[in-house]
Amino acid sequence: MGDIDRDRPDDSNEPRHEPGSVAEETSATGQRVKGEVKKVTGDITGNERLKDKGRRENEAGIDRQKSNDAV
Repeated sequence: MGDIDRDRPDDSNEPRHEPGSVAEETSATGQRVKGEVKKVTGDITGNERLKDKGRRENEAGIDRQKSNDAV
């Protein structure tokens, strides 16, 4: 597993799949869930960097879902 601060930038709101596809919607949902888990974990452990990274990932997933009209 990579270090949490050196992994790929998961807080990007760029599409990872074809826009308007179910795959993009599913991927964006996964990004939101992963971000929320990081945010809560950071909150519980007092790790502000992890909490902030989770917040950014969650927001990026929300942005991706808003711009995707598969559902």
